[in-house]
Amino acid sequence: MRALTVREKWLLGICLGVIFVVGNAFAARSVLKVLRGSDAKIATLRSTLADHEMWVEETPKAAARETWLAETMPPLGGASMGKLQGELIQSLQDDLFERKLRIERQSLQDIVNSAFYTEVSVRLEVKGAESAVLEWLTTLQGPEKFQVIKSLELELDNRSKEIEPQAECEITIARWYHPESGEPLTSQEVASATKASLLGNNRDPAPAQGTGLF
Repeated sequence: MRALTVREKWLLGICLGVIFVVGNAFAARSVLKVLRGSDAKIATLRSTLADHEMWVEETPKAAARETWLAETMPPLGGASMGKLQGELIQSLQDDLFERKLRIERQSLQDIVNSAFYTEVSVRLEVKGAESAVLEWLTTLQGPEKFQVIKSLELELDNRSKEIEPQAECEITIARWYHPESGEPLTSQEVASATKASLLGNNRDPAPAQGTGLF
């Protein structure tokens, strides 16, 4: 077997160098691909960890809130939805009558049933003295009442000839009760509902943003 010439040695070296460079390029490409996948996985794990840390920190407060709801929210007590709607609208009518406010129109709204509450609601169009309307609005919500203003439109009645400013108000008011069963939540149900709430897993929101009880 003859010895390689200097030129052949140079060509062989160049070929081996090209093979080395190409091989390293493919290896680097594979490593970068793995690293990019790892970055995405690390970001996902960090997000999951943050969710669980939040759940651990907020569990006592959330559990206390759920327990308070279970113990305080009024039960249905076997009453029909029609009866509960009637009681709601009658109490509102009585209050408005005492304040000398007029109901121009009223209508019952659809019943809302969820895993955490049963809701009855009514829509009213109310007119009267602006000060009386505003005072009435401040009395509608409260933790112990389990009532919430779901929608509200309020404006001055510029066509009125009354000395005192008059107001027109369109409002939807809801009242919440225990779900259909009317049974208090167990500790396991409270924990489960709390975890679902904190991790964002199909937790029912309050019926209207910015108008909750708490």
